[in-house]
Amino acid sequence: MISVTQAVKYFVFIVLFAPQLALAFGKKGHQIVAMIAQDNLTIAAQRQVFALTKGQSLAQISTWADSVRNTKKWRGTAPWHYVSIADDQTWQTRKRNKKGDILQALTQLEATLANPNALTHNKAEALAFYVHLLADLHQPLHVGYRHDSGGNKYKVLWFNKPTNLHKVWDTLIIDYPQLSAQQYGKLLRYVPPKQQQQWLTGNYFSWATESKTMRQFAYKLPANNHNKPANISSQYRISNQIRLEQRMQQAGFRLAHKLNLLFPATALNKYSQRNEQSLLNK
Repeated sequence: MISVTQAVKYFVFIVLFAPQLALAFGKKGHQIVAMIAQDNLTIAAQRQVFALTKGQSLAQISTWADSVRNTKKWRGTAPWHYVSIADDQTWQTRKRNKKGDILQALTQLEATLANPNALTHNKAEALAFYVHLLADLHQPLHVGYRHDSGGNKYKVLWFNKPTNLHKVWDTLIIDYPQLSAQQYGKLLRYVPPKQQQQWLTGNYFSWATESKTMRQFAYKLPANNHNKPANISSQYRISNQIRLEQRMQQAGFRLAHKLNLLFPATALNKYSQRNEQSLLNK
């Protein structure tokens, strides 16, 4: 059986060296959300997060959940990245995936992070998943239709190049300005305090409802010509880039807020006291 020390080493190795797969919100989108969150952590939360990540930033761990989803150990987590719901369904009437979904996963991960008795390596893994999935929740096509797999089966043309609608929203719109994640994050990190406070209300279900409502704009495409995929227009890109940028901001500030609540100063004091006591007992 793998030891706790080995598990933590495995986690750090994967974060640092595993190939990054573009299977969710897109590497850059996740990093932008994580950077906004990092900038808004309290000192206490910052220290506790760094203790779990071995000094890595939230941006560095933000895509780990994608890089391991096809491995034997984590293959069962694929359904965690999304939830399917029809326009006329509510969260109570939707057909639930027996293997789980993003809403169930976030709730379970939060419980692990809040559990003072959870093992360190379990918390480290939970944190990496949590950072990733909270961003995914804010990408409208991760709250998608079952029939087209959240736009993955919806073929379109991106400036005459074949792709699918999900990839347009995950990656292509965000990549279009040709900014690095750091540059993009700096542009998006300021939001008026009043607006920030408004965004911090609600819960996973209400934030998912925002994505469900916004996904209608993803499908407002030019009519298909003789059954050929629609070609994404410049106007489509511009208007939806603004929407995606707001979703990244909302995800970033909400992630920071949740982590600040999960890692308060009182928990840091207890952690320090335990360490001091262990040193005195040596």
